[in-house]
Formats: sequence, C-alpha cells, structure tokens
Amino acid sequence: MMFKLTEIDDVLTNLGEHADFATIAKKEADLGVQHFQYNVETGATTYFGENGYLVERRTNGIESVVQPEEDPAAVEKIAKQYVSGEMALADAVKHFASAGCQAWTANLKRQVINFTGKEGKIMTTVSF
Repeated sequence: MMFKLTEIDDVLTNLGEHADFATIAKKEADLGVQHFQYNVETGATTYFGENGYLVERRTNGIESVVQPEEDPAAVEKIAKQYVSGEMALADAVKHFASAGCQAWTANLKRQVINFTGKEGKIMTTVSF
C-alpha cells in the first residue's frame, strides 16, 4: 500500500497536537506506514512502507539544536509524556534536544519507539 505525505498530514491535522501516539500510529499504519524516523535537529521525518517504499518530509519547521550532553532518564520521562499525548510535538522536540536526543524511530507494528543519541545509540525505548 502506497501512502502520500498529504495523507499523513491530514491524519496529523485531524488528530490535533495532543493525540496519544497509539492513535496516531494506528491511523498511519492504516495508510501503510510501517515505521518512521524523526530527526530532532532538522525536523525531518522519513516514513517507510512495504517493499522499500518511503516518503520524506525535509522539515516540519520544528528545528532544535541538540545538546551534546545525553540524559537518558530525561528522555524517557519526556517520551512517556509525548507518547501519552500530554506533551505536543513542538514542546517534546525542544525537551528531547536539551536532553541530547538526536532522533527517534517508531515501529508501528511492534508498537515501540527507540529514542537515540549520538551515533544512533539507543537512549531509551518506550512502548505505545
């Protein structure tokens, strides 16, 4: 199943800023998204589907300078607030950046998100 960035945008707009991640993931999976990676510094997202299909968003306009000091405990706390819908993406990105989180990868089938620091090292994994 092939999806378009406009379809993903429609899902995100309709759900609003404080939707829980499980709801977002279900809607994106229904479009055919299997997993995606978000880059904290650039605001870029790459969405992956089956058979190597991918769609890229170069930036969502939410860019943050990632601090060199990594704080896995803070990343886990922020992640849980973001995943539950307590914290909007723009706020979460600022907090992730200040805690040294470079990116996250959400596996929609396994229902886990890996939050990574320098060189892709996993800082924490959160289920949704």
